Amino acid sequence: MALGSFFIWSHTYSLMRKSGILYEKLRHDDELPISSDQNPDTIKVEDGEASKGTDQDAENQIIVPLLSGEELGKKKSKFWEKLNDTLHMIYEELLAPPNIAAIIGFIIGVIPWLKSLLIGDTAPLRVIQDSLTSLGAGTIPCITLILGGNLMEGLRKSTLKPMLILSILFIKYIILPLVGIAIVKAAAQLGFLPKDPLYHYLLMIQFSLPPAMNMGTMAQLFNVGQDECSVIFLWTYLAATPALSFWSTIYLGILS
Repeated sequence: MALGSFFIWSHTYSLMRKSGILYEKLRHDDELPISSDQNPDTIKVEDGEASKGTDQDAENQIIVPLLSGEELGKKKSKFWEKLNDTLHMIYEELLAPPNIAAIIGFIIGVIPWLKSLLIGDTAPLRVIQDSLTSLGAGTIPCITLILGGNLMEGLRKSTLKPMLILSILFIKYIILPLVGIAIVKAAAQLGFLPKDPLYHYLLMIQFSLPPAMNMGTMAQLFNVGQDECSVIFLWTYLAATPALSFWSTIYLGILS
């Protein structure tokens, strides 16, 4: 669950943030008025000439021989630029507030003297731990309210095609539980897991849960994909009740 939280608040958080920025930019471009001196016929002619020029360039490029050393150098520089952009993106993803908090928590938990300062009835700085616990407990009802709002919006929205919703349900409640059974059984056979059926059951049930409520929080935070998120949440949480009952029975049968 901790690794899943890292994935949600790093990769998924970055995707939602970029989608929100792109959505705002596209909406801003759509709201810009078209200048009166731009004649559509002129634009078409210019586009036609541009397309002809592009075709001629393409024909000329066919005659060009193999890549020269200068072009190879440009390709290498582009590769390093892409690599640098990728590393920078990973760095930004790791700087998401929940990830920073989790990293700090892991550091405090690993170092004994830091842990003794914050955690425990006799810790001198236990007030910090108590405050963080109270704040963390308050986020649960807030996320639940956001989830309820998304479910209510889903009743009035139909922006997604039924086939797409069925595909999501099929992957979420049929493919993923089967994958979970295979992973847990393989890990148990290889000796990575203790011989505790309840522990195996909890690992398997993780593959059958509905989508994380944090997705709805991100959609509200960045103001993007709210309608789609509400519809997906509605149907996945409605299907979660029979799906969890069915797969719980299967898991108990496998582990008994």
